[in-house]
Amino acid sequence: MLHVRSMATLNVRASRKLNIRASRAMLAACLFYAAFGGLIQWFPIWLIEERGFTGEQLGLVISLAGIGRIVAGPLTSAWADGRSDRRAPIKLLAAISLLALGALWFSSAFGVSFAFAFVIEVTFWAMIAFLEAALLRLCRPDQFPNYGLARGLASLAFVVGNVATGMLVDWMGNVGIWWWLALTTAGLLAASMMMAAEPVNRVVQPPFAQRLADGLAMVKRPEFALLMFGCGLIQAGHQFYYIFGTKLWIDELGISATLAGWIFAFGVIMEALFLMLIAPRIEHVRPATLMVIGGFGALLRWGLMATGPGLPLLVLVQALHALSFACTFLGAMRGIQHLWGDDRTPTAQMMFMALATAPAQALSSWIAGRVFDTGVGSAGYAAMLAPVAVGTLLVLLLWRRPEPVAAAAA
Repeated sequence: MLHVRSMATLNVRASRKLNIRASRAMLAACLFYAAFGGLIQWFPIWLIEERGFTGEQLGLVISLAGIGRIVAGPLTSAWADGRSDRRAPIKLLAAISLLALGALWFSSAFGVSFAFAFVIEVTFWAMIAFLEAALLRLCRPDQFPNYGLARGLASLAFVVGNVATGMLVDWMGNVGIWWWLALTTAGLLAASMMMAAEPVNRVVQPPFAQRLADGLAMVKRPEFALLMFGCGLIQAGHQFYYIFGTKLWIDELGISATLAGWIFAFGVIMEALFLMLIAPRIEHVRPATLMVIGGFGALLRWGLMATGPGLPLLVLVQALHALSFACTFLGAMRGIQHLWGDDRTPTAQMMFMALATAPAQALSSWIAGRVFDTGVGSAGYAAMLAPVAVGTLLVLLLWRRPEPVAAAAA
């Protein structure tokens, strides 16, 4: 009897550790990143091969989408702040993305394809802020899943999307890219509707214009401005890699789409391992320190990539994704959460994406497209060193400042 009671006690304790709300948010995040794995690496190839985009036109649509996010981000955030349920922006953006993908399938005119590609690039990137905020808000260190595990599994879902799309391309051609995006986006929409309701109780609801102004005013905080623009520029250094990396590997190294997908995926696996295994053990490290490490990792990575490494060295360099992206990302997310707390983090995330990441990516995408069309090949990675160097300088300035007071203690 004592043994039975002990087992029952253990089962009760185990059940308490399962966070259902966080698990549903993790499912939505995993489906999003599975779709994102197809979007980042393969959607540009689909536009080039199936819709006749040139490298400059591809860079232009991604650049304009970045500019569009500068406007759409604050507006979406202000609209979301007025909703009674925090799930609302995720459901809306997923629905728009799915409709745009469906419309793009039937479009044949370049102008129409350009417009729908623009919408997809805006809405997909806009979802990141709300999904990341949901994970940060709902995950608890002593429950399953914690943030590191949830975010790491989402990164692995990116790997699945990346590799699966490459396998579909080898099996059925470029049409597999569209099918993967459509099916995973439909799954994301369904998962967003399954997320637990998160009602927001507000005694007084400020008008839309006030919510928009309050969001934009967040940039006046010096620590937030340095974080935003520093990390935004470091992350923007990935644009040449994201847009043209896979195509260059296939063309220059003569490898299959499946192998190219696995090489890309290896970098994301390093990202996931960093978030799942290392991040929980470095809670004590300042966010600014993580950003600085990420900046120097990015400088090393793109400098090596610009030399046109062969296959063995290329695989090793891909491991630096754990620094150039994951370390920078973790520092930014922890820094934003520390500065603004649960209530304002979604708005701060969107301001970061819209006012810093989006314009930096827009500029880097346009530069990447122009550089790619010159035919320099992998040497084009050198063009990404300039924005990364500026971003690293900004986060160094943040690192030199005293640790800011946490939002909860302010």
